[in-house]
Amino acid sequence: MTKIGLGCKSSLWPALAGLLCVSPGLTAISAVETLKEIGFHGIRATDPEGLVGLRNPERGFRIGTVFAEPDGSPFPDGRTADTRGPAHLQGKLPAAYSDQGWLLDAKRYEPYGLTLAQTYCYLDQYLDGPIADEKLQALQRSFDHLRQAGFKTVLRFAYEGGRKGLASGPILETILRHLDQLAPVIRRNADVIDVMQAGFVGAWGEWHDSAHKLEGDHANLAAIVAKVLAVLPAERMIQVRVPKYKRWVLSEPSINAYRVVDASTAFTGVPAARIGFDNDGFLADKTDGGTWPEPPLFSNPGNPEFDYMTAESPYVAVDGELFWSDQRTTVDGYQAAIRMRLHHYSSFSLAHSYSGQEGKLGSIDRWIETPLTIDQVRKAKLPVSDGYFEDSADKPVKRTQFEYIRDHLGYRLELQQARFPASVGGGEVFAVEVSLINRGFSTLCNPRRAYFVLINLAGEVAGVYATDADPRAWQPFKPGDDQCKPLTQTVTARLSLAPELAPGPYLLGLWLPDAAESLKKDARYAVRVANRDVPWWTGAGNEYGVNLLGTILVKTGR
Repeated sequence: MTKIGLGCKSSLWPALAGLLCVSPGLTAISAVETLKEIGFHGIRATDPEGLVGLRNPERGFRIGTVFAEPDGSPFPDGRTADTRGPAHLQGKLPAAYSDQGWLLDAKRYEPYGLTLAQTYCYLDQYLDGPIADEKLQALQRSFDHLRQAGFKTVLRFAYEGGRKGLASGPILETILRHLDQLAPVIRRNADVIDVMQAGFVGAWGEWHDSAHKLEGDHANLAAIVAKVLAVLPAERMIQVRVPKYKRWVLSEPSINAYRVVDASTAFTGVPAARIGFDNDGFLADKTDGGTWPEPPLFSNPGNPEFDYMTAESPYVAVDGELFWSDQRTTVDGYQAAIRMRLHHYSSFSLAHSYSGQEGKLGSIDRWIETPLTIDQVRKAKLPVSDGYFEDSADKPVKRTQFEYIRDHLGYRLELQQARFPASVGGGEVFAVEVSLINRGFSTLCNPRRAYFVLINLAGEVAGVYATDADPRAWQPFKPGDDQCKPLTQTVTARLSLAPELAPGPYLLGLWLPDAAESLKKDARYAVRVANRDVPWWTGAGNEYGVNLLGTILVKTGR
């Protein structure tokens, strides 16, 4: 992958134009041809950056951390800097809480393509009253640091399992009052919230073992979920720990909105379409640590809860994690990839059963060491990126289970072809068409728009053109297709050039920015395609983040 910043150095243009128009594998275009048809290729292990994770927002591995503690406060779990945190940081963290601890941890894993942190905000000190201003200020400060670092959060609030353990917890009214206090901060920072987990109730916010047995009354849970959905902007999803919890709350009279989400209701903003899943017992045993305990037991598929998640997972955000220290079983990476594909996992924890976090070898360490072959991938009908198991000489290369999971969690957009005119007159209207395949386990879950852009010789964006494409519709395969046949997605637009646009050569690119205006021009939050022959362009201030398709000549208008 090539990152090119044109700046104002026009001397870079000939090399760039040559790269885009006549690179090996691309269609060379003569000056008399009127239409370019350019083919693209996936990333190989031997390509530049071919062995590191592609950094893309709202997908992939994530760290886990305590969040939003006032600077200098004791850690909520009661442990000291010498005994808490990832193994590589033990003894190096400050004696009291600081955002710098988790920021350093997140930065360490950026070569894995990491852009997410699951953050636990503990409210256990406020069981008998309102959340203190100091805490709300700490929450805003942590959001600010998250944004400055270019990350997003999988956000969870909890009371139990922190400083006071499981001995005490909130009553329902306390949770609802606290949500009212949290609402302004959550809404103000929704741009860096990937998804918010239901939380609030029970041990670590997982909806079990709460001091006041709140989970025993489905009406309590429905009230909390309704409040969270109201607090979050309508375009954001929440996640529940167990599929039946979603059915419980949506079936309660206070919500009364239960339905199984399908293509017709996905991403419409109805309650069912805004609730996904976080499986905190991923492959821990045959019930995934109690994720589907309903009869028939030990039959997956065939278990109604398992099948419910299978049906809905193409359309909602899905997160997961292994048990700590492989408490029940060692999880095979090949089987993990198969399950992640089936249940369309968007993100997954790097904080569980991994020596980089726990200090001892776990399942993820085995994934790092265990080879995965293309024959295994094809047998399981897993997505296969073009050239992924080959080197630059088209010879087979070794890949590991970890590499494969790292690269295919969430979405992985691979351009196939672009079609557009070789030249066009100023003021004219012309068509652009791009085809792509999503090689990932899931589609994109949050709103995002696709644009075509023109960039001039000075490295300035000279035109931005919105398309009607909704990247959330870019499924890797048709849901329910047991053959998992890859789907080809097409993005088309008719671009109308301004008559005053200066004649000359321009770069044409595909831009997939964040939907939030606050992040739209931040290249760290734009989507980068998984192609070795699609350069990545950013402005002088790391703005935009555009996938360059080729060159187009703008002639003097008629």
